[in-house]
Amino acid sequence: MPTKLRTAVRKSLLPLAGKNSGGNVGITTEGTVFYCPSCSTWRRRMVSTAATTNNYRARNGGLRHVFHSNNNINTTTTTVRRYLSSSAASSNGPAGLIDVNIKKNVPARFRELYAALKELEDVAADHISLSRLQLAQRGLESEEHVVRVAVLGVNDTRSTRRLVRLLLADPLTEEQSWEELIDSYGIEGSNGLLIRYGEESEIVENSLCPTISINSPLLRQGKIELFVSTLGTGPEPDNGPVTDEAFFVPTITVQATESGAHEMVRYPVHKTIICGAGTEGLLAYSGLLGRAALKASEKLVHGAIELNVEGAARKDSTVTFVNTQVAETALARFRESVQFASEYERGWTAGGVQSVADWLPTTCANGLSTDLQTIIQSLLDTAEEGVVADEATRSREFELTNTSAETRQNLDQSVSIWAERAHTELRNSLDEGFASRRWNGLSWWKLFWRVDDVGSVMSEVLQTRFLLRSEKEMIWTAGRVKQTGLLDGAPNSSDLTEVTAKDTQTEAGSAQTENEVPPWPLQIATSRLNMLRTTIPSLQALSQGLVLFTASTTGLTSALSALLYTSSSTGLYEACTIAAVGLMYSLRRQQVKWEKARSLWQAEVRERGRTALIETEQVLRQLIRDGPSVRRDESAEMRAKQVISRARKALEDVQKK
Repeated sequence: MPTKLRTAVRKSLLPLAGKNSGGNVGITTEGTVFYCPSCSTWRRRMVSTAATTNNYRARNGGLRHVFHSNNNINTTTTTVRRYLSSSAASSNGPAGLIDVNIKKNVPARFRELYAALKELEDVAADHISLSRLQLAQRGLESEEHVVRVAVLGVNDTRSTRRLVRLLLADPLTEEQSWEELIDSYGIEGSNGLLIRYGEESEIVENSLCPTISINSPLLRQGKIELFVSTLGTGPEPDNGPVTDEAFFVPTITVQATESGAHEMVRYPVHKTIICGAGTEGLLAYSGLLGRAALKASEKLVHGAIELNVEGAARKDSTVTFVNTQVAETALARFRESVQFASEYERGWTAGGVQSVADWLPTTCANGLSTDLQTIIQSLLDTAEEGVVADEATRSREFELTNTSAETRQNLDQSVSIWAERAHTELRNSLDEGFASRRWNGLSWWKLFWRVDDVGSVMSEVLQTRFLLRSEKEMIWTAGRVKQTGLLDGAPNSSDLTEVTAKDTQTEAGSAQTENEVPPWPLQIATSRLNMLRTTIPSLQALSQGLVLFTASTTGLTSALSALLYTSSSTGLYEACTIAAVGLMYSLRRQQVKWEKARSLWQAEVRERGRTALIETEQVLRQLIRDGPSVRRDESAEMRAKQVISRARKALEDVQKK
């Protein structure tokens, strides 16, 4: 039973505890409520539990889900079953009043295996089908469990229904009403059909799965319930591999009552019969088996193909060729009169139905059914394969990320080569930039008409000549370091974050905090950004101030010279001397200050470039030298292997007892 449904059942049973069975619905036996552990389909209606149960009992005469076996089980305990309301599940009963599953009544001989499978659910949940695992656990909760068999139609649901009717029919009785119901029920347009042993009833249209109870010798003797549905509606790709769940975990589409959305409900089974018709069905069945790696579970899948095949080729270990028309005729003749017994035997055998019926029952070895043993063995094999695959993947990752002394030496040598190339680029690129025509256009005497180009020319020098190639090579080198795992969790990762936070500032001057470690050292980029934001605006302002000072000084001295020449007997030569002195002073001042500022800026760019390279080199070398080594963690795989080994041993012990 799925976990969510089981929890709902626990809560819904709370109001039933402690009541007398005389006029109430709840059935108690010495303070304990029993339920059928094989039932996984629970009815959900927004009505009370008492009303739902009483209405159902009045309509169907008290359905019993119990098998006639040697165990003397009180049949009154089986009335507390699937048809419980979901509204009762949300009732606020006293906590701890009753819990059906507080203590599993697992037989002592199965407890060790049960515990190992429970632990397997924790350590290998990603590698196995949890639905099949829970089915195996429920099978261990009792000495005798119900065998779920799925009958899935591939391309012809009509043949599937006819085969199911023939398998369940009792030739010693007249044709029953349920035979017509099964033959006419459209499983292809519904959630399938669940067929159980019990007192004959109509099909109950449950919100999860329509269910019918019939009195069939096959179901009673083999302790079997059949789930009839179609195959091919799941998420499996048409040409991709087919998993075990496609065969052993058919799904039911359920529409939510409130939202209207559809949900997929899994219904795990022990064995599966694939039904098809004609050569198309045979090809579909063989294609499914060819794409599936069932291994140990292959014996739990059988094909029943409606195809006329003569001779010994009618049946083998994986497929049986049936002729439902011949089998139906033989059954009808025998029901007419027992005088046709020999004709019935020949027709029934020729129809192939008996071969399918012989495959359905399971055998018990040392108290544990062979089907359940096969399921557990298949789960353990699948889990072990997944753990081995994970171990191989981790081993490859470890080989790629583990940093040996030789790897560190190679990385250190790469950093040395990068540093040498970067210093060479810094010298040559800046020499080319400062000798370019655009830079020479910023000479002191050209500032009068090029003053507005100061910022753009300097920005161009930084963006095109300041360690561009070295920065790209540094990123590539840092990528090699990160690939070895040295950049993650390194001692100076906080330093990298601090540098980024200090150097990356907004225009308002507030620092941007960075919570993530940068993917590579950012000294070169932050140095370039700082110079673009701090030094260039100051030089732009200096150039504008020098031009303004030169123009204003020259204008004032020229005006003074003209005033002296016109207002006194000063000669033209003497008057022009004042203007010449002002012009020469202002031009000389502009030349000295501007050329000095340009030289200082060139030196600052070179120095900041060298500083950025040295800091980057130190960061990379420290990462390589002091970076953490990857430790190979095999605890998860080792624990999973131990659990699988313990489960195998427990299974062997059960088989020996």
